[in-house]
Amino acid sequence: MRLSTRNSRIALALLLGAAGMVSPPALAQPQADSAHVNLYFAQVADGAFEGGRWQTALTFVNSNATDAVAEIRFFGSDGGPMAVDFGGGLKDRHPIVVPAECALTLASLPTGLPVRSGWARVYSNVPLVGSASFRLWLGDRAVQEVTAPPTLPTTLYFSYANRQLGVAIANPNNRILSVLLRYSTASGGTSEPVRVTLPPYGHTAFNAADKFPQAGFEDAMFSIEGEDLPWDEFLAWTMNADASGTFSSLPPGSVSPPISHWDRIWNVYQRVLNFAQDTGLITTPPRLRILYDRHVNAYARGGTEVGIYIGLSELLGDSDSELAHVVGHELGHIFQQLTGKRSWYPENAELDADIWGTLFAMGAGYDAYAAAGSLAKLAMATGRAGLASQLFEDVSTVDAHRSFNTRLDAVYDFLTLLCASDIGRPFCQEYKRILHPHLPDSAPLNLRELQDKGYRIADLSQAFPMLRKPAPPEKAAERDR
Repeated sequence: MRLSTRNSRIALALLLGAAGMVSPPALAQPQADSAHVNLYFAQVADGAFEGGRWQTALTFVNSNATDAVAEIRFFGSDGGPMAVDFGGGLKDRHPIVVPAECALTLASLPTGLPVRSGWARVYSNVPLVGSASFRLWLGDRAVQEVTAPPTLPTTLYFSYANRQLGVAIANPNNRILSVLLRYSTASGGTSEPVRVTLPPYGHTAFNAADKFPQAGFEDAMFSIEGEDLPWDEFLAWTMNADASGTFSSLPPGSVSPPISHWDRIWNVYQRVLNFAQDTGLITTPPRLRILYDRHVNAYARGGTEVGIYIGLSELLGDSDSELAHVVGHELGHIFQQLTGKRSWYPENAELDADIWGTLFAMGAGYDAYAAAGSLAKLAMATGRAGLASQLFEDVSTVDAHRSFNTRLDAVYDFLTLLCASDIGRPFCQEYKRILHPHLPDSAPLNLRELQDKGYRIADLSQAFPMLRKPAPPEKAAERDR
């Protein structure tokens, strides 16, 4: 869930600014559903043939308030580099900057090289919307063009088909990929599977009739499935064609779950980190490590490294907001480690980090109540509410994380106090109006709940000094699958 108005984002920025930690940051802009920090294009085509050529153009839209710094990498069918000329000469790597709240288009130039096909991936520091366009030139005239959206790795893909269906498959992993192709019609049933194997970072493109000679022009369904699940993740794109020679894009056919947790962790991490950096609280981005050990855990170490285990992402399912709270929590620990300070709960580092996790996640555009989901799922996975090991970071004292109920109460109390304060009230009102319009006005953030717990108004004014008055301002990786 994301806030969708500028006023609500400004309100939370003012909260952090009035807290005295920083000048008001530029909060995350609303993101399109297809926006991601990792963009994959399963097909690129470039080069000349007798009488014409193919041209590839990549378009990016940056809705963020900060510039997007990214790199495009091209891979050929054998998994090696594929050179494309966007005006700076033939290169397989192209660094780009997409200005804040702006767009950028790159179109390949004629090189005289024969037609080559491959795939591309883009790594950005903030989410981008992207598309790839393939334009057919005959002589000096463009006659047809088809546009493909980016995709994420998947283990299963479905598409409409006939014998002229165009198919592209790419391997985004540094291991051999094996997939099974199937073709089925109402009259002929389902074909025997055809196996396709690709080298690391390899690519292939073909028409359906190349793999299924019996295919005709009747409506059919085409599917791709990774053979060794869940490891055989792949990229896929299909292009519709008919007997007249025209072609067009087809809807993406990727199936989830399972999702690509590696890409999901990067996307959430970069979004939350981008907001934390905008606040000025974290000036040097910590390294992100994604670990495949069989643990449900995350950690922050030395002010320089955040680790997220794939098992934790799997436990949180498809809730990016819950993962964002965990990422924000660990970035809260990074701030603690760099400054030696606990801003919200001086007596307990975990409760303090929970508050930072909530604020950072909200600032990045995620749901404020996600802490409840992440903590509750961790409780379910461990079978108890009290923690002694393996959750959020290494534990050096007995029950250092306290119980989940205690932690949820602390986040709830903070949000209640935040929404009762002059600083936070406008943000909370706008938040509830947009994201939770059908909740009763009295729930879930009700000041009376705190008073019923025995708090006095004087206690509330002292509980979180950062909400009471300004304080002096604080001074303040390469990805490979």
